[in-house]
Amino acid sequence: MDIDSPVAEVLVEGELSPFEHEALYRLLRKHFRLEQPSYSELLDETIGTRVNIIFHHRYERSFFTNVFQEDWRNLKDLFKQIKYRRGRVGAAFTLTFADEKVRLIFSSGVLDDEELGSAMDQIAHLTGIVGQIMRPEMMVEPLGQVEAFYHRKTDRWQGFRGTGLNDRREYIFDESSFRWKTG
Repeated sequence: MDIDSPVAEVLVEGELSPFEHEALYRLLRKHFRLEQPSYSELLDETIGTRVNIIFHHRYERSFFTNVFQEDWRNLKDLFKQIKYRRGRVGAAFTLTFADEKVRLIFSSGVLDDEELGSAMDQIAHLTGIVGQIMRPEMMVEPLGQVEAFYHRKTDRWQGFRGTGLNDRREYIFDESSFRWKTG
């Protein structure tokens, strides 16, 4: 892997099988500099495993078209396998895009195959909209972190919440006014 390649980190809450561990590591290693996934205890008893991936890369279209390319679909398929192997307790996933300005976090609960596929596809296609809501003129205060949650019933990422970079206040994105407001 090239020294100029972006960095990725993987933290697994709970366990992965040796096959899942190796498949995830090999898939990411093709595009990113990374260490072996690390593991921690799973504190959420409502899920079987949570896979957290931090991409040290700006959340933009080129991430999906130039950096990850066709392997985004392979990551989606691997997530479906991980979820399937957990049976009814399932698996959840958190994808974080961390650049020098902001951490953008997409956090799912347990989803079925169709929902997981839709959630992953939307992450790859929301770059323009998220770029619009993250413009400096849209915010009262620069945000250091923004988190969105996948809502199963509406089949979309919503509930965008941010933390001010300087004031540490919580902000909520109001879709009706297309503005950030204090929480």
